[in-house]
Amino acid sequence: MPAGPQDSFQERKRRLRASFIEQLPDRLRQARELLAALTTSERQDEPLSQLHLIFHTLKGSGASFGFDAINASAKEAEQTLREVLDGDRRLSPHLLADLRRHVQTLEELKLSVDSAMAADSQPRFTLPAQRADEAGSNQRLIYLCDDDPILARDLSDQLGCFGYEVEPYASLEALRLAALKRLPAAIIMDIMFPEGRDAGPAAVAELNARLDTHVPCLFISMRDDFQARLRAVKAGGYAYCRKPVKAVELAELLDQLTSRGTPDPYHILIVDDDPDVGQFYAMVLDAAGMVTRVANEPERVPAILEEFDADLVLMDLYMPHCSGPELARVLRQIPGYLGLPIIYVSSETDARRQFKALEVGADGFLTKPIEPERLVTEVHLRAERMRTLRSLMIRDSLTGLFNHNTILQLLKVAMASCQRSGRLLCLAMIDVDHFKAVNDTHGHPTGDQVLMALGRTLRLRLRESDIVGRYGGEEFAVIMTGLDADQAKTIMDSLRESFAAVTFIADGTEFHCTFSGGLAAFPEYSDPSALIEAADAALYRAKRAGRNRILIAHSNSRQ
Repeated sequence: MPAGPQDSFQERKRRLRASFIEQLPDRLRQARELLAALTTSERQDEPLSQLHLIFHTLKGSGASFGFDAINASAKEAEQTLREVLDGDRRLSPHLLADLRRHVQTLEELKLSVDSAMAADSQPRFTLPAQRADEAGSNQRLIYLCDDDPILARDLSDQLGCFGYEVEPYASLEALRLAALKRLPAAIIMDIMFPEGRDAGPAAVAELNARLDTHVPCLFISMRDDFQARLRAVKAGGYAYCRKPVKAVELAELLDQLTSRGTPDPYHILIVDDDPDVGQFYAMVLDAAGMVTRVANEPERVPAILEEFDADLVLMDLYMPHCSGPELARVLRQIPGYLGLPIIYVSSETDARRQFKALEVGADGFLTKPIEPERLVTEVHLRAERMRTLRSLMIRDSLTGLFNHNTILQLLKVAMASCQRSGRLLCLAMIDVDHFKAVNDTHGHPTGDQVLMALGRTLRLRLRESDIVGRYGGEEFAVIMTGLDADQAKTIMDSLRESFAAVTFIADGTEFHCTFSGGLAAFPEYSDPSALIEAADAALYRAKRAGRNRILIAHSNSRQ
């Protein structure tokens, strides 16, 4: 029978512990040689530092791998050497004899992998949940229940323009039967029904009590009293929207509740001169769904970071030739790595030395031994923060799409890739029609709602591989690879028709918006500037031709 994920984890940990035991005699031989050098050499700083590093490594590794006896003996020796290096103690014959005793104690230990494994037969962290694309086909399925069938149908059609599959129900019983047969990603529920003023929340609470899983719910109602909102909260309501409901706002809430796909796993670079310890941390983080790379030589880190897009660096504090703080200083002097999170992992417990190490710009300090659960949690929180900050730098704050500079950089990268692979590429430049009139008539907040709606339409209805950005103002850019101009036009025309069907509401007034677009294809236009210029020219031809249309640029025709 094949080993499961937990069995695999334990077997890998067993191998790492066995490797540590195998290397221990050689490390202790080095320690004896350094002790001998201390009695014969006039220069003692170098052998003292090397000896301190050996005992420091043994202390941390022993603790990480569950060898308490190694940790205890190495800890005493390391502390003694630290006091000598700091000038607090003199290297006397008695002290040297004491260090030799520690080496001998370590040499005489009877180490067993099995005994060290007994205390932690299972890892203490939760493995990653099932991927969204494996969880079923209801990721965009929404049930909407309102006893006004006309409102339910209209709102369902509106949300369908944002890429949701919405099934409307006019009665609570019909919704209950549908949910028991097939779970939706979310439920949109009215508060008041013929069964009672709070029948909607009561029905949701009863349904969730019968199900094995909680179905998130958004409540909608004409009521805005505290009692209605409290009932919704007690029923587990995620949000509460007053009627008339704006489809744009409702789609925003549904976006937060449902996910189009699984986020990219966090990329973690681990720097440790002890290969076994580095592999142990990698094993723990890999099991938690992260992608890791291990570097045992600090000088290789800048080169690795160039091709490994790390969200965080996990590094040892004490390493030969280049310490953790020294490596952190190097990275902080390289453009692009100023904000890269750095966490030290070390058996150093002296608070003064920890703070000094953090002064160079590191973000945290974890003391060995560290439980796998805490390691995963600490790394996850800091990597998530890095993702958030990076997103703020490259994305438009209103729509969440890539900003102007980022979309230009991504276009250059995409065109270079297509040049190498021979793939097709199309650039669409689109612009909201009569957008100034929307702002002048309904106000800028309503104009922002229109831009958000268009951005969401593009993001949800296009392929995962397509790149969408806000080029500026009411103009958007879409990069589509693997399509010719006619194929891209078919897609953009479908989006244009969907967007035109969205109803916007401002001060009780309903209105609709459209957009025009221009398409230019690679390799007909061979560089980014020419491609953008051609797509823009086609866009303005579409505007002059009456708007609400998509036109294709051709290099052999006059724009």
